[in-house]
Formats: sequence, structure tokens, C-alpha cells
Amino acid sequence: MSKIPSISTYVLPAAFLLIHSIAGAQTLATGDSRTVTQPSLPTVCQTLTAQFTTASRASPPTSDDTSRIQAALTSCAGTGHSVVLAASGSNNAFYSDSLTVSGEGLVIDSGVTLEGNNSYSSNAQLIDVTGTNSSIMGPGTIDGRGDIITGTPRLVQATNISNFIVYNVTLAQAAHPNLYVQGGSGFTAWDVSIRTPATRANADGIDIDSLTNATVYGSSIEAGDDGVAMKTNSANVSNVTISANSLYGTHGLSIGSIGANTVSNILFENNYVYGVDLDGNASTDANAINVKTDPCTLTVKQVSYINTCITQAKHLIIMNTDYASCSAGGSPTVSDIVVNGVYSTDSLSGAYTEIAGQNASYPVQAYLANVSLDATAQSSDKYATVYLDNSNDTPSGTGVTTSSFTTSGSVPSCSNF
Repeated sequence: MSKIPSISTYVLPAAFLLIHSIAGAQTLATGDSRTVTQPSLPTVCQTLTAQFTTASRASPPTSDDTSRIQAALTSCAGTGHSVVLAASGSNNAFYSDSLTVSGEGLVIDSGVTLEGNNSYSSNAQLIDVTGTNSSIMGPGTIDGRGDIITGTPRLVQATNISNFIVYNVTLAQAAHPNLYVQGGSGFTAWDVSIRTPATRANADGIDIDSLTNATVYGSSIEAGDDGVAMKTNSANVSNVTISANSLYGTHGLSIGSIGANTVSNILFENNYVYGVDLDGNASTDANAINVKTDPCTLTVKQVSYINTCITQAKHLIIMNTDYASCSAGGSPTVSDIVVNGVYSTDSLSGAYTEIAGQNASYPVQAYLANVSLDATAQSSDKYATVYLDNSNDTPSGTGVTTSSFTTSGSVPSCSNF
């Protein structure tokens, strides 16, 4: 099991209101509207036993397991039951080209690894997930062999899902994003370990794109790009909870990059962000709290970062509305961004925060409370309306106004550091 971060501070009720000294009140994001509990393994439909070992990882067998794994998955499709990949004596590995999961589970048993073979590298992904009640579970490992193969396939791609669960499994060495979920409703990642080094370009940890109701809980995420990111490539994203996770060497807890549509009701709470991966490799863009939008017509609202612990990062709190270009023009509306409870330590040389809106008509609206940063430099702040309570981070710049407000809470102790 991955270690659940320990943060000693306060607990806020879901509908907690931030009451401030000026007109109005901001509502804390409530996140996933579902009641999410620890998943359990589905009923077994079929069990397959391994014919190979991980010793062949560098040079996979030419005759692999693709056809028999896919045949089992297809026969169990739509049942919600699982195909289990199990060891057989010293044989502990399956080698496969791309696989499709549709309404069934794929369970990688203890000590077993599903290895992506060489041929899958020219495809879009190793595992393609669709349907209702699909799942990918461990406690074994899915290895994309991204350190060996050419090409940029995703490790797991889920599309238009309903009640998709990823639980107690290790996703390792993705060539591109490890786990990308786009479209649908109801996604849970619980106690997932992601092990892709900080040096792997564009290898996001978990991307949540154009869906509603998602939870990422108690997971350990080592990745070469965003640790967890909200995206809106085809539709809005809403009602998401990212809680009690540890990120290593990533580009942070991210909104974006966003070029269209709406992000709303996103709750990040009790997360740790480390600027280096588990082998000590530095993040290539050491962000922590990271809201990044393109300068397009779009909306980001009701996003709350509650109790965030940060170490060895450079970009501590970023709200950037000029992340990329926008051919259609426009201005992003970024409002109700609440950062309550942040502690940073061992920040990199030149560390800073930035809050930058598009123009005077479209300022970023942010609330900073109980913020204790070991580096308080500002970079390129502009066009922002910021409310402050017990924060040593004070934005300033063209079009930036600050006011006080009052809220509950405290600076987190971050006892894992």
C-alpha cells in the first residue's frame, strides 16, 4: 500500500463558506459528488497463468500473450467481473500488444507484471478502456517499457467510461501519460502507484479530461509531467476530488492546460508535492499549485487547494492565463480560486509565485489563507483581485489589488517532511 500523507491541521465541512470582510462569500469546492470508499476486487471471471518472466523485459518473446489475454477479456466483457493474470511457479510476466477492456476488470496478481511488448509502441495506448464498471487492479504492475521502446503510446487510455476504477496497482515506465481518462462519469483511482521518472517528457501521472465525478485518493505519483491534471479537450470537467496523494518530480497539481470549456468544483486536499522523483531526479518544471490556461474564452471556477505541503519546488503557486496561444482569441474567466493551508520548504533558488490575469476586465480572483512559503518572491503578477488572510505571499503588480478576509484553518505542519 502507498503511504497516505499525514497532515496535522483542520478538517473543513463540505459546504464550508469562506467569510471575508468585503461583500459576498466564496464557497469551498466540494469535489466528487459520489460517496467514494475503498474498492474491492471484482468476482473472477477467468484466470490466466504466466508463461514468461520479467527477465525477458529487455528483449521480449516474439510469441506473446496478446491473443489469449484479449480472448479472456472479450469473453468477460460487460460483466464487471475480472480476468486475473497470475504467476505460475517462477513465471511471473505476461507480454502483450494493445488490449481492450470494456465493462470487465483486469487484475494483475501479486508479483506479476504485464509488459507492453515492442509492437504496441506504434499504437495509441497499451490498454484501451471503455464501458461501464471497467476496472484495472493489482497489486501487480503494468510496465509500459517507456525506457526501451520508441514511440509515445499512453499506458492506459479510458474513454467515455462509467464507474471506472483503478485500484492498488503499479503503473510503470509509461512512454507518454500513464493514466488518461476522457469523457464519461465516475472515475476512481485509489492507492495507485505511478513510477515513471521525472526525466520522461510528457509522461503525465493522471489526466482527468472532460468528465464529471472523479476521485484520486491515497496514491503515490512519480511522473515526468503533470502529477494530476484537469483538462477540457472535448467537454467540461467538474466535481473532482484529489486527496491524500504524494507527487514526486512532477509538474504539480494542475488545472490545464485549458483552451476551451469550463473547469468547476475541483478540490485538492491534503496533498504532498516533492520537486524531485524517487531517484532524486529534479522535475523539469518544478510546479506545485498550478493553474494554467490558454488566453481563450473559457472558465475556471471554484477550485480549492486545501492543505498542500511543498518541498524542493520552484513555482510554488502559479495562476497563469497566458500558458499557450489561442488562435480564436478571447479571455479566460478565472475565479473562486481558494488556496487555504500551504507550507513550503527547501524551495529551489529563484523560487516564486505568480498570479496573472488577462486584462483589467478579466482579472484572476484568488483567495490566499494560511500560507507560509520559504520563498516569497513574485514574478509577473498582473490583473488580479486577491484576498489575504495569514499569508506571507502578497501579490503585487499592474492591475493587482489585495484585500483582507477572514477564514478558518491554519498552516499545515507537513509532518512527512
